[in-house]
Amino acid sequence: MKKFIFITIAMLIASKIQAQNGQTEKRAIALNKEIFKIIKKNSLFTDSLNWKNIEAENKALVYNDDNANNQKIIYDFYTKKLREVGDKHSFFISSKQISEISNATAAEIPQGEYLGNGIGWVKVPRLMTFDENKDILFANTIRSIIEKIDTENIITGWIVDLRHNGGGNMWPMLAGLNALIEDGTAGYFVQGKYKAPWSNNNGEINGKPKSVTTYKIKNSRVKIAVLVDANTGSSGEMTAISFFGLPNVKSFGQKSAGYTTANYTFKLSNGGELLLARTYVSDRTGKSYKGEITPDVVVSDLSNTKNDNVVKTAIKWLSE
Repeated sequence: MKKFIFITIAMLIASKIQAQNGQTEKRAIALNKEIFKIIKKNSLFTDSLNWKNIEAENKALVYNDDNANNQKIIYDFYTKKLREVGDKHSFFISSKQISEISNATAAEIPQGEYLGNGIGWVKVPRLMTFDENKDILFANTIRSIIEKIDTENIITGWIVDLRHNGGGNMWPMLAGLNALIEDGTAGYFVQGKYKAPWSNNNGEINGKPKSVTTYKIKNSRVKIAVLVDANTGSSGEMTAISFFGLPNVKSFGQKSAGYTTANYTFKLSNGGELLLARTYVSDRTGKSYKGEITPDVVVSDLSNTKNDNVVKTAIKWLSE
């Protein structure tokens, strides 16, 4: 009798585990289908992807009873496919990573100071948050730095240092640096005949209801030197591009990282997100950027300091 009970319990446990495994596999298959549809419909590279082969390979993926592992299998599968056709910018972010980023304190904050001889320097680092208040604080920090330098000195030139800015959220960067330039269209998102302007307006973070401070420099016609390097990528590059085409702007440094596609955020049913390259970009003049930004003046110094040869070369031009 006892043996029968033990066998029955074991069978019930096995049946329950099997049912759970079945549910886990169903969730994985559903997530895969969800991502398949999003990428096929929205990816900038959709025409380059072999969807028939992707569909066939999907069926060969092997899942287990670990949701996190299944998620990684799916994420890695699509990331590899996108990289193979030239999309080096799209990426997945898990719900755990989103939570960690949201709860983390800012690793880097904007810096700036008066360098003397009429030159103001502001350095804008990367920014990855999922917190509107942190975005506003970041933008306002940039503006307060600019305001302090501008009100305490007679400025004849500005350096916007975007070296080592690996990206994240471009909008707070633009909102902060808006203090240096006139409002208006800063660039365009471009895909085929589709062309949508991105605006840069005083006191606004694009798409957000809350406002930022509205200080504008005393003289918006002074020269601006924009610095980039190989570690300037994604939103760092977009921020640089937002200055290009202005008659008082010149760029210095080295070629950028080349992540000049615009990623759009697609929220996934598992709480994660797919940041998918959906368009190329162009500057305010319509000049397109489909890879690395080559600065107007290439300077080989990689020191990334406020007194290296890149900065000195920029200052020389600003002082002319």
